[in-house]
Amino acid sequence: MALAASAALLCVSAPTAAADNAVLGSTCYQGWYAFTVTAAGGDIPAGSQWTSSWTAASQIPAEYHVLSFPRVIDYTPVNTHLVTLTNPAPIAAGTRVVLEPSGYSLTNKSRLTLKLSGYGGSTGRTFPVGEWPTC
Repeated sequence: MALAASAALLCVSAPTAAADNAVLGSTCYQGWYAFTVTAAGGDIPAGSQWTSSWTAASQIPAEYHVLSFPRVIDYTPVNTHLVTLTNPAPIAAGTRVVLEPSGYSLTNKSRLTLKLSGYGGSTGRTFPVGEWPTC
């Protein structure tokens, strides 16, 4: 019983990364709306994950992808509207990563929504009908 209690104390007191190490936001990148992931409260641990998606009423097939600058976050396509994002190595405290979404359909028939969620919360923006995601 004492061994189990000691093990429980060790598990509770072991240092863990808090999700507030990552702050999600948005910016303008090369004239287009983009996401940001900032390592604010410490390093973002390797293997942290996010998902990013777009939504719009469009008949045009798209190949959605999200590139990171600097190239510290990899993307994996899930389908034409969704990707998963993972950092293979820790992202050092103070680092700001810009995530550039592209390959989504632009349409003047419906609103366009771009989203990023996962480690650190979620962010996104909806663009009204006829408004392109430019800045």
